[in-house]
Amino acid sequence: VIVEHEFKLYLYLGGKLAKTYPVAVGQPEYPTPTGDFVITEKVENPTWTPPNSPWAAGLEPIAPGPYNPLGTRWIGTTAPLVGIHGTPEPANVGHAESHGCVRLTNWDAQRVAAWAKPGTTVVFR
Repeated sequence: VIVEHEFKLYLYLGGKLAKTYPVAVGQPEYPTPTGDFVITEKVENPTWTPPNSPWAAGLEPIAPGPYNPLGTRWIGTTAPLVGIHGTPEPANVGHAESHGCVRLTNWDAQRVAAWAKPGTTVVFR
């Protein structure tokens, strides 16, 4: 469960709260959607591919590494163009900084990805 106004991700295991992580969410002009979604994929060391969006026009893909805006983990969801991922800029966590995605520190993204399974419901509220 991601509670946007708290900038928190609540990880539940077996119906019990297991851990809370600080997150960054979408900027006001690119808000994180609200609703129930499903995890579709997990990728270690992803390549960032510019989305078909005006803000990304003319940008090139970024290979895995220290400058990749997805950090070291990508957890894709059924929310259009929105996932949960790491960031190479941990100072942005705790703010409305993204283009709709939910960002964690790379360390926290690795921990969450270890528990994330395709088919699991993710609630953005």
